[in-house]
Amino acid sequence: MALSNNLPVAPDYWGHATSTIDWCEENYVVCKYIAEFWNTVTNVAFFSLAIFGMWKVRSTRQESRFLLCYMGMLIVGLGSWFFHMTLQYQWQLADELPMVYCTCVCIYCVLRADVKAGTDVYVSLALFAYSTIVTLVYLQIRKPVFHQVAYGIEIFVVLVRSTMHQMEIRKTNLRAYAEMQQLFSLGVAAFGVAFALWNIDNIFCNNLRAIRNALPMTLAPFFQLHAYWHIGTAIGCYASIVYQQYLRLVMLGTMDEYRLRKAAFIIPYIDRVKKDD
Repeated sequence: MALSNNLPVAPDYWGHATSTIDWCEENYVVCKYIAEFWNTVTNVAFFSLAIFGMWKVRSTRQESRFLLCYMGMLIVGLGSWFFHMTLQYQWQLADELPMVYCTCVCIYCVLRADVKAGTDVYVSLALFAYSTIVTLVYLQIRKPVFHQVAYGIEIFVVLVRSTMHQMEIRKTNLRAYAEMQQLFSLGVAAFGVAFALWNIDNIFCNNLRAIRNALPMTLAPFFQLHAYWHIGTAIGCYASIVYQQYLRLVMLGTMDEYRLRKAAFIIPYIDRVKKDD
């Protein structure tokens, strides 16, 4: 008896994709439970750096505003994990909208870096209003480019105000300026490389898929360029928060009690001065 060619196709584990974006990685190829395997697991970079950052904030008794920054980073990573694992619209929102909220906390930090105490209600309300407007508009129009522009505006504000602070510090504290420049350069470079690979992945998707299909399974993952976006943005986000911590300590005049160190010769963090320093 001849076999039928009309065998039923097994449905995707999480159902039909409802997200407004489906990235270049082929779906459900590596694991039947994960739509985009490599785009999912690379969010471990967000988890590990955010948890490390929270631990250092607590162990060095720094301000809770930075704990919120790292918690936001962790939430972004979780949202991105579930988005790429399921390709469901609700998890796409859980990935994209926390990026806006987390960056608002960073904007508050950079705008209030030189204020010794107190909470600026007007800045807080303005940032809350911005987040609310972005959320409501995005839910209505469902255009990813709107989210990208809204997020880009926030990054621009952080970069401009951070640069202004750096120029002020350069006049009085060259050591602090040099170390802040290292953190600034790391963050910009990580975001820049990640953004370049993100665009290449979008523009040349068909070419990349052809390359991956021609390569052995052990080499093909190295051409999953959106996965590098997660690693690069995790490093950039982490470096930006450490930069804000450093800036705050300089503005408070307490940086002499701390040192900028590196874990595994790569990952910067702020630690308290030790007796042998």
